Amino acid sequence: MITKKRKYWGWIVILSLALSLVLLPNRSLALQITSGVNHQKEQRNVSGYKQTINTMSINLSDPYTKVKIGLPNPINSLHTVSSLARKNTFTQHRVVGAINASFFHWDSRLPSYLLAKDNKIVNLGAVSTKSNNYMHTPAAFGINKAGKGQIDRFDLNVNITHNNQTFTLTDFNRARDIDESILFTSSYKFDHTRTNPYGMEVVVTGVPKRIDHDLKFGEKVTGKVKSIRPYGQTTSATIPKDGFVLSAHGAAIDQIRNLEIGDDVTISLDVEDKWKNSDFMLASGPLLVQNGKVDMTIDSNSPKVTQRAPHTAVAVDNTGDRVFFVTVDGRQPGYSRGMTLIEFAKHLVSLGADYALNLDGGGSTAMVARQHGDTYASIVNRPSDGYERSVSAILQAVNIAPAGHPNIIKAKLEKSGVVAIGASVGFSIDYVLDEYLNKIAFDTSQMKYSVEGDIGKMEDDKFVGTKAGKGYVVIQYGGAKTKVPVTVADNLANISIEPKNIRLAPGQKQELNVKAISKTGEPLTINLEGIEWTVNGSVGKVQSGHFIASDKEGKGSLVASFGKHEVIAPVEVTTDPLIIHNFNTLSNLKQEDIRASAKLELDSILQRKEGNGSGKLRYQFPTNQSGVAASYISAVNPIKIQGKPTKIGVWVYGDGQNHWLRGRIKDASGREHTLNFTGEGELNWYGWKYVEAPLPTSSITYPVSFKQIYVAEPLESNKNKGFLYFDKLQAVYSSQYEEVAFNSSSKAKVVDLNKKWTIRFNTSMSSSWINNKTIYVENIEGKRIPVDVKLVSNGKAVEVYAPSNGYESGEYRLVVTRFAKSQKNVLMTKDHITQFKVK
Repeated sequence: MITKKRKYWGWIVILSLALSLVLLPNRSLALQITSGVNHQKEQRNVSGYKQTINTMSINLSDPYTKVKIGLPNPINSLHTVSSLARKNTFTQHRVVGAINASFFHWDSRLPSYLLAKDNKIVNLGAVSTKSNNYMHTPAAFGINKAGKGQIDRFDLNVNITHNNQTFTLTDFNRARDIDESILFTSSYKFDHTRTNPYGMEVVVTGVPKRIDHDLKFGEKVTGKVKSIRPYGQTTSATIPKDGFVLSAHGAAIDQIRNLEIGDDVTISLDVEDKWKNSDFMLASGPLLVQNGKVDMTIDSNSPKVTQRAPHTAVAVDNTGDRVFFVTVDGRQPGYSRGMTLIEFAKHLVSLGADYALNLDGGGSTAMVARQHGDTYASIVNRPSDGYERSVSAILQAVNIAPAGHPNIIKAKLEKSGVVAIGASVGFSIDYVLDEYLNKIAFDTSQMKYSVEGDIGKMEDDKFVGTKAGKGYVVIQYGGAKTKVPVTVADNLANISIEPKNIRLAPGQKQELNVKAISKTGEPLTINLEGIEWTVNGSVGKVQSGHFIASDKEGKGSLVASFGKHEVIAPVEVTTDPLIIHNFNTLSNLKQEDIRASAKLELDSILQRKEGNGSGKLRYQFPTNQSGVAASYISAVNPIKIQGKPTKIGVWVYGDGQNHWLRGRIKDASGREHTLNFTGEGELNWYGWKYVEAPLPTSSITYPVSFKQIYVAEPLESNKNKGFLYFDKLQAVYSSQYEEVAFNSSSKAKVVDLNKKWTIRFNTSMSSSWINNKTIYVENIEGKRIPVDVKLVSNGKAVEVYAPSNGYESGEYRLVVTRFAKSQKNVLMTKDHITQFKVK
């Protein structure tokens, strides 16, 4: 079975060199990235769940292919996989693929386990004592001195010498057990050893090198005994920054019994010969596959094994020449549910893994791969947090080939479809690759064009159709050549304008695209110079292929004429927003979750900001799942937005839970962009509030489509439950637009600028829930006024005092939200609102 799989991978490599893209069974796609690296993305069902798996196969026998470790500088900083891969890409060191690697500590940001490079300890880390932990059995992946990929156990030999005697300690940076001697350094997760009193501990300081980060394997350094914690003392030793602690129990106490304050202690850390002189070694765990079989070094009943989650692993075949980077996405029902560790291990065996090692997973799981024509690798999996998490180290597939010669060229017609007789069309050069599949710069003036087939001619690097039929335009650049198929026809049926409706703010500009359709229904390229434009109404002008809106608002139309064909596009120049969804119904909306549970329902009685209803989202973020939790209101079919909005706005009835409100749009190029309606932890208000999220200005192509709005929580300490209302989701086109909180009313009561309001209740209210957030005054622009709110009359009345300088002239409303709770912690049925004026 394993042999068969290895042949399968070889087949991908050989065929992909010719075709670049290879379609495989089970909804998968393979891309040859370089001569020694290919990437496969596949979807398959595992145990009845849909799974999305990314595999990168790396051939170390290829002379220009290496696997290297990517480390941040400083070591306790965090970066996303894509950003660290980008930073490590330079001439003859192109990171063409990478995965997240080390587990790390959230507080210190240091890697959790051993990292070594060129025989030097970069990070000492720790090990585990419990069988249900990842590093119960110390294991690592690395490139050994023979240049082979290696996954195996390791023993870090810790030797101390004092008083002319040398001892080997039991282990390092883990809980001490019976008759053991343990080395504690600053890599330990606590600043004290936290040992019981039934042992002896010696604190050594003044070591000239930090053994956690600077020591070479086998190198000896010496410090002096600063203090000794005797047997029976309950307070454990503090771990020094410039040294270490020796902790021993039972028979192992003999190793340190004779030490006295001021004595010299020499220490060295070393590994077995199989790891000596390796390019690097990265410790992780557990081992998932050993000797070609599922064989895990972790308790199979551990929740770490049985829960479904995203995972990352590295694997090697039995020659060490083939390395696999593998990820499976998770926590995304319908796309990828996630595997148990046993399922993941079985999949690794099916790839031909002889040994496989688990790496950090969950929200950290990420793989990047370089696409043809790109300089840098980009994300190819879908992280469960909805974005790449920053991590502490990565594993990299690196191409070290020299600059090559043009070998592959990718080109296409500037406009897809059929070319009309007499029309001309240019060509877009996507990229030129050398023989190593690396992108090279090219000079378009050196491109050579020729026509195959009696269908047209080349004029100024553009094809001109002269006769109906099919043929090719041959494009050559050095040794690279490609054929672009071209069809010429003379059967124009109709034309259309894109966009079909033009909606712009004053002075905005919109690119115009006229599409012609042949009688057979195919797109037809025509000469745009032959288009006649007519603008009806004083709404703007056409210039250089763009419609430029006038400085004044108004409505009109744009007419495009070509021969006997004509098409009209309505034009509106306005600063008014465009409603994306009014939440009067829940049509085209669905509710989705990541590490959360929620329910979306229509509310047409209690709360609505505009129209006949609002969307109510009840959410719950469980505290027993790590990673970002999120509940989404998603468009079943993305909602296309006219024109070029600069912001998306929405009214949100907040519950004061300090979460994060975000959104997502998709632009015309298919790229998705995440929007922030609030900062992290800033969904912190009660009642209705209008918020806006700016659209990115440089990386977006119009038109855009709305995909989703969602509430998210990354912090474990703030995962809870609550509810939010949403209304009047809209696209905003003008920076001058200001949303009003309420409409002016002639019935609003006129009051004194120092007006004190008294609100009476039929039950005692909770002092914890009566404040100027749950009961507030806002002006017509939605700005909340700094009023003072006090509970009086045995909790059955509330007084709302004006600001210290009184209210300014204007219109206001006093809002008592549902969150003004009683002493029994009961919500009010609905908001109570009093509108007033100050003159």
